Amino acid sequence: MNNQKLFLIIAIFLSIFLLSEQWDRQHAVDTNGDLLYQPKTERTTSVPAKNDANIPSAIVTNSALDVPATKIANTGQFITVSSDLLTVNISNKGGTITNAWLNDYPIELGSESHFQLLSDTPNELFQAQSGLLPSEQMPTHHSMFSSTQTNYKMQGDSLVVPLVWKGDNGVVVTKNYHFTRGSYLVDIDYQVSNNSNNNIAITSYTQLVRNALDQSNGMMPTYTGGAKYDDQEVYEKIKFDEFNDQPETTSKGGWSAMIQHYFFVAMIPEAQTTHNYSAKVNDGKYLLTVVNPAQNVAPGSSATLGKNALYIGPKEQAHIGNLAPGLDKTVDYGILFIIAKPLSEALNWIHTYVGSWGYAILILTLLIKLLFYKLSEKSYRSMAGMRKLSPRLTKLKETYGDDKEKMGKKTMELYRKEKINPAAGCLPILVQIPVFISLYWVLLETVELRQTPFWYLLDLAAPDPFYILPLIMGVSMFVQQKLNPPPPDPMQAKIMMALPFIFTVFFLWFPSGLVLYWVANNILSIAQQWYINKRING
Repeated sequence: MNNQKLFLIIAIFLSIFLLSEQWDRQHAVDTNGDLLYQPKTERTTSVPAKNDANIPSAIVTNSALDVPATKIANTGQFITVSSDLLTVNISNKGGTITNAWLNDYPIELGSESHFQLLSDTPNELFQAQSGLLPSEQMPTHHSMFSSTQTNYKMQGDSLVVPLVWKGDNGVVVTKNYHFTRGSYLVDIDYQVSNNSNNNIAITSYTQLVRNALDQSNGMMPTYTGGAKYDDQEVYEKIKFDEFNDQPETTSKGGWSAMIQHYFFVAMIPEAQTTHNYSAKVNDGKYLLTVVNPAQNVAPGSSATLGKNALYIGPKEQAHIGNLAPGLDKTVDYGILFIIAKPLSEALNWIHTYVGSWGYAILILTLLIKLLFYKLSEKSYRSMAGMRKLSPRLTKLKETYGDDKEKMGKKTMELYRKEKINPAAGCLPILVQIPVFISLYWVLLETVELRQTPFWYLLDLAAPDPFYILPLIMGVSMFVQQKLNPPPPDPMQAKIMMALPFIFTVFFLWFPSGLVLYWVANNILSIAQQWYINKRING
């Protein structure tokens, strides 16, 4: 099989792969992983969501406890908290985190506005709610809390933000948010003073609520939706249209998350206790809920309910894997995770030494090329042999073109005589395709490439603004074709000649980091193929 046919196979394979992924995705974000609006960090009011979705019951210690489902009122009261990495708004109603900005991630290159992950914008609602049950005796995400300050700013290595609720039954609850320098984790705990005359079995819950993003028809589809991980080490994506089909489950530890390109929010309860997980849709809102086991608080006594962690941040692969088992799976590599994960680790390892993500991509491409050198050499030798036989094959076609049976027989005799296997060039390339696709997804999911410059490029996660790399890629693909024999069929030859132009158009909108990889791989392939052709042809 000649190289042109291989290009056609790879082109069809890649096109089907991208189209099937796009069809399978329910929602997408832009190439930077940003929501399609630009919020401002400075705000004068906080506008909680107009409608709060109903949450299904969660079974805890064999009794059904309902997370309340009343409407959220527009109170306009909130607390602003600033750590080194996060700026968040916490509503006095429910102590809900209504807005969250990532201080180290501008919304776009050169912007002073930070990327907003949690939002109270009604059409793009995404919030982290939490509270205590039973709702008749404890504060939920609808209860009013008070605070001594409206602004908190981290001064040392940690910051605690307390919110106080006092019930008519004499119960006093202090809901504490814990922020730590250098961390995107926000811990939540509750100090409960039971001044009532009754024993109370109290449980805490955390839930994420959001609207679905509008579906995108972009060339770079990425997963946006829910996900969960349990104590059986099972990771499961929950697409938005599957939320209502999810049964309640229990797990010792584990986590649940809302994921989008580059960023996510995860609820991570205590690892040593068993929790209930659920996913539902209500009033157009998508909800993931974690309900923790109950803890008895006797009359006249106090207790601190265990911490529930919220991760609000980027998919920084070097860090998230250490926060909770399986959390690194939020970096979406699809079905090729087993190949993509080592490639991602290798890319990060190279970066620690060279300090440049662009050079790390180039070096990793070179290492992969060296790893498959022998396979590629076998393929290129077969193609070079086919090119050498091209004139004789053309002559056979002219002689026996009308007799297909005899034409095939004479062609096979020629292959046997010259010891050439036309299929030998195909298998080595097919073996490498999973690696190429895996690296494609590694580069697509690497948040560290976002707004990272390299050479004249200002952002490796954005398309090349000058189209230089896509044009070089197209030229390199054209050169590769010229190094191999032209297909005997005129129609096939025309298709092959069009492929470099088609791929060039596709790559105009690809992140430049991905195009850099393809360009480097093509140039190395051309060098290897030219060397082998020269040796064979003398």
